[in-house]
Amino acid sequence: MNLGKTDQIMARPLLIIDSGSGGFTILKSILTKIPDLSYTYAADYAGYPYGNRDAEEIVSRVKRLVSASQNQLDHAMIVVACNTASTFTLPVLRRTYDIPIVGVVPAIKPACERYPRGKILLLATPSTVEGSYIDNLVERYATGVSLHRFGSVDLVRVAEDSLHKGEQINLVRLVVGCKAGLRYDAIVLGCTHFPLIATSLREIFNGADLIDSASGIAERVQTLRGDYLCQSASRRFFATKDSSPPVAFLRQFGLSKPQILRMPFSEV
Repeated sequence: MNLGKTDQIMARPLLIIDSGSGGFTILKSILTKIPDLSYTYAADYAGYPYGNRDAEEIVSRVKRLVSASQNQLDHAMIVVACNTASTFTLPVLRRTYDIPIVGVVPAIKPACERYPRGKILLLATPSTVEGSYIDNLVERYATGVSLHRFGSVDLVRVAEDSLHKGEQINLVRLVVGCKAGLRYDAIVLGCTHFPLIATSLREIFNGADLIDSASGIAERVQTLRGDYLCQSASRRFFATKDSSPPVAFLRQFGLSKPQILRMPFSEV
């Protein structure tokens, strides 16, 4: 039997990529919308974390990660589940691949809409908070808002480690330093790792409203999926280094230990 074009498209899964395990917070939200989604999670643990790398290196690693993943299996849509990677790589990926590509950017717009005269703190990586992309978001949406920025790679590491050791609020408090205990209306979680330490952050910042991009990304994927995404619940886990979360954590996503992915040395 010959398959029509739509049937061929429907057989393809979603690809979700991140430097580490933060993208699982996005994936969890997507699965609430599409529970039987087929997907591949690809983590560049060998390059983790992206937040202290320069733009050229981030673009190179993401391009090679996507290329290696696509060589393993043809995917119908890509979610770049990393704020830092999204701010630098979305244009080049969209020029390279003729499929929907969804990026994750800090939820500055919804935070400013919710607190139009409020005090807001953006927590992200240094690469993200110092980038022109954030400057543009602030200029467009933060008029009348007191918006503060805090960039830390150490906070990303603490969040990633929480999957193995549990949340350690004293470490989180130590990393955020002088920001701890200050009053903010909202904390924008500008890194997909930070929902992993949400309990600690909420306590440290006196119950401030924590706002991330996960639900918005899930809605975007659901809107774009059309006939593109297969829903046979086939799931794969690729990683550039065997540094994955515990099996008990992975089990909730229908995954086990990753297949090691060999990235090409040159870009495509």
